[in-house]
Amino acid sequence: MTPQTPRISAVCLALLTGSTATAWDLKLGEKTASFHGFASQGFLASTDYDYLGRSRDGSFEFNEFGLNTSISPFNRTRITAQAFTFDVGNVGNYELILDYASIEYTVNDHVGFRGGRVRRPGGIYNHIQDVDLARTAILLPQGMYDARWRDFSTSIDGGLVFGSFSLGSGGALSYEAYAGYMNLSKEGGVARILENGLPPAPIGGFSGIDKSLIAGAQLWWNTPVDGLRFGVSGGQVFDFTWHISVAPPFGPGGMKTEVDIPFGQVSLEYQKDGWTFQTEYYSYKTTGFDMLENGMIIAPTSSQPDVWYVGLSKRLTPWLELGSYYTEYFTDVDNRGGVGTAVPSDAFQKDAALSARFDITDWWIFKLEGHYIRGTGLLHSSTLNPVRNDDGWWLFAAKTTLSF
Repeated sequence: MTPQTPRISAVCLALLTGSTATAWDLKLGEKTASFHGFASQGFLASTDYDYLGRSRDGSFEFNEFGLNTSISPFNRTRITAQAFTFDVGNVGNYELILDYASIEYTVNDHVGFRGGRVRRPGGIYNHIQDVDLARTAILLPQGMYDARWRDFSTSIDGGLVFGSFSLGSGGALSYEAYAGYMNLSKEGGVARILENGLPPAPIGGFSGIDKSLIAGAQLWWNTPVDGLRFGVSGGQVFDFTWHISVAPPFGPGGMKTEVDIPFGQVSLEYQKDGWTFQTEYYSYKTTGFDMLENGMIIAPTSSQPDVWYVGLSKRLTPWLELGSYYTEYFTDVDNRGGVGTAVPSDAFQKDAALSARFDITDWWIFKLEGHYIRGTGLLHSSTLNPVRNDDGWWLFAAKTTLSF
């Protein structure tokens, strides 16, 4: 690790390994297991639309809880695990998740291995979305780091190789490459989106999502400029398949959709004198077929969403940090205005956010946040939001997090 490595890395490492000063340690012979936990409760209120839950009436269905442990039983070896549960509107519903459980062996600075259920890297925040201490904002740019998509974006069952190389006066490079399978929950955000697109029961029904193979890599360049780093990541989900039923005479019975999903992301971060500047761009493409369960192809399917954001934050005092970002998300890069679609505003969502973070103690933080949003591309629920347009609307969020 070089002097250019941002402070965010140290914060995340401490939280993910339970190595903070307030962690609970358990002696196991000559070894020590460290335990760390966190609990967050949030509140969402919005005008015009229900977003991330029934927010027009004010929603407390916005929380998360985690308990993790780590131990180093042998030299250069570490075992970590985390149990996690969350609720965001109708997603999560407090289903207990084994968020990660892995064993790691570090050969040297250049190469190490991690296997089991591992966090997959992606951009600045993908693998640390639950680490509230690592950011100013309550809601990260949702087109890129959707709070409802944890089971899709964060962990895989497989393996990862990692390491870093010094470039001398050119800074340093660090890398991570991974492959494994995603296990998506029927309580997860992806399942909820697919259910939302179906006709009501008993005409249509969601049957489930198959395990999908994913492989990818991320590279970070910590430049010679102190606090400045560039990242690039990419990969592909292979044969992502979900199953639905459409009962006769309304449809052909069992159906499935099978797609490949290549994705890519670029990131830039600069930290200096309490300031943090970040910008990222992310895009993925789905290409495949709708087909009957017997393999007969009904129709091809293809789309390419993309999202970008730019953000700035400043630590003003030991207890106060302010931040802001602007982000734009589009459901299809070839039709950013939704021309010809039933609801044109569903083609995009643009969000300007302002955040305030209060560090009450080193283990208790409180945040307030306001959003001005245009478009409805990330609402997902047409049942809660039957009438939609591109008029501007507001979202207010509050959140408090306790950690140990």
